[in-house]
Amino acid sequence: MFHLIKKDILIQKRAFKLSILLMIFFTITLLSNMGPAGLTIGVLAITYQLVLGASALEDQNNSDIILISLPIKRTAIVFSKYVSIYVYAVYAILGFYLIDLMIDLLNIPLDIHFNVQGVMGAIIAVTLFCSLSFPLIFKYGYLKSKMANLIIFFVFVFGGAGLVNYLSHKWTWSPDAISFFNNNSGTGLFMIVMVPLAFILIFSYFLSLNFYQKREF
Repeated sequence: MFHLIKKDILIQKRAFKLSILLMIFFTITLLSNMGPAGLTIGVLAITYQLVLGASALEDQNNSDIILISLPIKRTAIVFSKYVSIYVYAVYAILGFYLIDLMIDLLNIPLDIHFNVQGVMGAIIAVTLFCSLSFPLIFKYGYLKSKMANLIIFFVFVFGGAGLVNYLSHKWTWSPDAISFFNNNSGTGLFMIVMVPLAFILIFSYFLSLNFYQKREF
């Protein structure tokens, strides 16, 4: 499994260089204006770029045909893709963190909102996004599912931002709901949300595995 993830990283050297420029751009445009939501969108965008970039290169080079001809179980191939989600997400989070440190050290006049809430939101976002996109990729391949995954991505970005704005301005919270959020830390709420997301991720994995085992190349 480690070698499969390493392979995906090595074939994307150009994409990783581009991702650094994108992180600098997102830091200036998103993190300095949108707070934690900006970090969440930035990490999701970088993860989207690298996860789907690897799938695109594999589709273009017919790598799946080569992989299934090797003594590698399809379970390992699918599982490595799901693990790579968090490899890329951690890479993006560390990248934004290092840029934030550089801005502080150089006293650049940018108010960057790198915080735990943004990191937790990013993990939730990439988990849910990839849980929806991977079954499509394993069933149809990257090229055939490209448009659907692009739509899912923009729904996450614009729909998520719109939902947060609506809930913060239009939704009337009950006293019980306000008390619940006040009495639970951000980490506690994160763990509560991650429990159903873990089930969604596991279901997505087995669905992807089922599609991939039945797929004809």
